[in-house]
Amino acid sequence: MFVLIMGHAIQYSVDHFNKQSHDTGMEAHHQSTALMSPDPLRCLREDEISLLRECYRRGLPGTLAPFLFIDTHLRWCEKIRQSSTKAWTVSAIVWKRFFTLATSDREELTALGTFVAITEAEKCPTVVFWTQRDDLSPLKHALEKTSYINWKSDPAFSCVALDHYPMVQSVLQQKAPHLMFRNSTFFRLPRETAKVMNVSVPDGYEMLALDESHAAEVNATWPHRFAGSEEYYCSLFRLNGGLALTERMQAGDGQKKHLAGWILTNEYGALAHLYIQPAHRQRGLASVLVKAWVTRWIETLEDEDANAGGSEVIAYILDANTASRTLFTKLGFIEMSKSRWSNPTTN
Repeated sequence: MFVLIMGHAIQYSVDHFNKQSHDTGMEAHHQSTALMSPDPLRCLREDEISLLRECYRRGLPGTLAPFLFIDTHLRWCEKIRQSSTKAWTVSAIVWKRFFTLATSDREELTALGTFVAITEAEKCPTVVFWTQRDDLSPLKHALEKTSYINWKSDPAFSCVALDHYPMVQSVLQQKAPHLMFRNSTFFRLPRETAKVMNVSVPDGYEMLALDESHAAEVNATWPHRFAGSEEYYCSLFRLNGGLALTERMQAGDGQKKHLAGWILTNEYGALAHLYIQPAHRQRGLASVLVKAWVTRWIETLEDEDANAGGSEVIAYILDANTASRTLFTKLGFIEMSKSRWSNPTTN
């Protein structure tokens, strides 16, 4: 499984979130913006982000990718708001701000679904955008001219739809010509298929919920790990949870349970970071983890409010990852569309 996120870990507390969630957008501008011409992007309030979610809900299942990206963010907002622990933090690597075209009206959100999301990381922030516009020139201008993207911080571009890729390349030729992209395929699992999945844990193993105590072990195997990526995992475990398989221990053994494999949901609302330790491969554990996590996710969605309506399980898989593509296809996932993700940089 593949997700590209790079950056330095800055942690945001619940108090920081509550203050930020009430920004009008004007207050959120960079200090330097006041001395420049008006920025082509404006910051969105949480209620405006909700309008984006409803826009993309109407196009399901074809719009699952942007829908779940937005839905995941809004669920995080609610979860943080309900947290009673003031020390509870979220890494800037996953926390993002949403913007839309500054000159646009309400229709830009409700009908065209135009947004740009930028993570708060100081180094290598991630830029994600979607739109249903046919004319991409206003969005191209915004990406080129906005002060919210600091090109000196080496931003990454993730989940770029193929239809939008030529526009992005024209921007990057001037701003970041060094960025290279990988091809990824977006898969979805129809809910009717997910509902009939049967999970059977192999003998000698047991399921375990992932939490922050597992972040170091999970991070150690990630080929894209970087300074601060352990906190990236801590944030995902706090916000989305995760599932692991461990070897079953004898009662009273007292030894720490080492993980045999794991899976979680990332900041895109997709199954991700599926990994099996080398000593436990060729035993069908990857299939077990996918089925188990899908089953739990579906149960959670059906217990929740109307915001979950139309949701399905999704995954982004690198085209070069033939093993995962074969596994997910065998389990009933349907290929939907292609996207491109910029490679990790070494700067």
